[in-house]
Amino acid sequence: MNKKTMIGGALAVVAVLGIAVWWFVFKDDAPAEVSVDDASAQLDEDLAAGGDVAAGFDGDVNGTWIVDDEIGTFDFETASGSFAGFRVDEELTVGAVTAVGRSGDVAGSLTIDGGSLTAAEITVDMNTIVSNDSRRERAIRNTVNASSFPTATFTLSRPVELPAGLADGDQVTVDAVGDLSVAGTSNEVTFSISAVVRDDGFGIITGSADLVWDDFGITPPSAPIVVSIADEGIVEFQLVVAKG
Repeated sequence: MNKKTMIGGALAVVAVLGIAVWWFVFKDDAPAEVSVDDASAQLDEDLAAGGDVAAGFDGDVNGTWIVDDEIGTFDFETASGSFAGFRVDEELTVGAVTAVGRSGDVAGSLTIDGGSLTAAEITVDMNTIVSNDSRRERAIRNTVNASSFPTATFTLSRPVELPAGLADGDQVTVDAVGDLSVAGTSNEVTFSISAVVRDDGFGIITGSADLVWDDFGITPPSAPIVVSIADEGIVEFQLVVAKG
């Protein structure tokens, strides 16, 4: 084998290794956006594995519903249980990816009265945010100043009339307006929410809203490999609830 052929072969190996690094290290492996159908299917698996069983749906949606923090075990592979977080587009030196951060430590409750959602307060532990790329996690927590502001909170500010289908077990979609507090700054945010009450008594609620980071005084973190991070992203949540 002559020297030219050896050099060509070495370059080919380097190229293959480079593609492998891109695929296994920098590939866009972001989890899917939240979905009531996906959450319900996952809840079926959690219950089959021995999760707590709710009391059953009595046909009346009115009352206080509590976020279940015991069913399922949140991770990126199953998106099980209750969680909240964000997703944002990143441009890296090796291509475009979607960065996702989520916390499975979610608590709170909501109240339905007279067929309307009249109150809701959801709290998220910002110190337990994990990402689909662990190298982002410390930067994410620093960016939202989790040490000084360990929780983010959403509080409903206007009643939301609910369609009758919720009591029938059909999926419904509504907009919910409230105050979102992140990193010590609060702003009014409108979440697009989908919800269903299952025959077994569990309710599943998913929601998302567009967010401009600067509105909350958040400056996206930088790193040598990051070319740019979008000025806005999506805040999303998945809640498994049961009547208290």
